[in-house]
Amino acid sequence: MKLSAIASKAAISAAFLCISTSSYASFTEGFNTPGVLPAGWVTKNLSTRSAIGNPWWVAAGIEDEFGDIVVGPHAGNGMALVNYTSVSIGSGTINNWLISPVITGLRNGDTFSFYTTTVPGSEYADRLEFRMSTGSGTDVGSTTTSVGSFTTSLISVNPGLEVGGYPEDWTKYTVTLSGLSGPVDGRVAFRYFVYNGGRLGDNSNIIGLDDFSYVSAVPEPGSVTMLLAGVGVLAGLQRRRQKAQRAA
Repeated sequence: MKLSAIASKAAISAAFLCISTSSYASFTEGFNTPGVLPAGWVTKNLSTRSAIGNPWWVAAGIEDEFGDIVVGPHAGNGMALVNYTSVSIGSGTINNWLISPVITGLRNGDTFSFYTTTVPGSEYADRLEFRMSTGSGTDVGSTTTSVGSFTTSLISVNPGLEVGGYPEDWTKYTVTLSGLSGPVDGRVAFRYFVYNGGRLGDNSNIIGLDDFSYVSAVPEPGSVTMLLAGVGVLAGLQRRRQKAQRAA
């Protein structure tokens, strides 16, 4: 009977361990509706001559000059896109942003992931930055190089802006938050940042973004309830076994 009691205690301990370490997907975004920016997401284009330049958009895939899709979504029906037309004419600096909805309670141990790609054999360098800002605002500054409140750089894809340095197949990037003094509300953002870009620039082509995910280090309330219910059952079984032992 001691083995049963020990096993129950171990199971209870394991359940509490799960409560303290389990995590759940706070939200995901697959950009699955072409032509529609998902609710809560914001675009801001601060590129050179951006007044008639294109912001980020959602499409069924990357098309060639004939309108045929040459790169489809990583999954689902759509993907987010941004390209050299961020600069309306000529060449210049591209500073084009896709900003997430507000995320409450960001904390150390939370993880973000996303997939990105360009077209195979791209002859132009592209770069994508993934940044974070605390608070609910969407301030990215007002110049072609500004970042506003998004001062925390989490990931840079092809930071050296090298030809061939951007993935030409869907590639997953993941980052875990650290260094926060406590839970904070904030936003994350994708920044398409390319010098000498545009139609006549030496850099910038097109990049796709898909399957964004935010996973909190805090367990889902429903999961905690189920775990605690399981702990209660185990505790009740252990008490019955102890009474049975005393009766014997």
